[in-house]
Amino acid sequence: MNREHTTRGRNHSTTDILMTDEQQLPEEPIGSELLRDDPSFADIVLQFVDGLGDRLAKMEEAIAAADFEELRVAAHQLKGSGGGYGYPALSNQAADLERHARAKVLENCAEALEVLKKLCQRVVVDPQ
Repeated sequence: MNREHTTRGRNHSTTDILMTDEQQLPEEPIGSELLRDDPSFADIVLQFVDGLGDRLAKMEEAIAAADFEELRVAAHQLKGSGGGYGYPALSNQAADLERHARAKVLENCAEALEVLKKLCQRVVVDPQ
């Protein structure tokens, strides 16, 4: 069932209800909180951000193979590193993906990964 509701004048389906306000604003870049505190970490944050594509590809491969353990481990790693590099929104979504992988529900894993991919597209290295 696809129910809709209105928030701030916008319609959302039930799949949107579980998304945070930050996730519902695709035009808003997500900057590193770590860099807000200490811009000298820009090089290592850049390395982290540059590696996001490889991490997502690994998760996509795990979903395609229905390898829930590989997916769970990859999501768990991103959950920890996302927060460490100042991207709690990535950590939160990776935790959601990890929970779905642990439950071995492929459809939920795929949906959670799509949300994670959209978040990663918004990640910037500049402190916001």
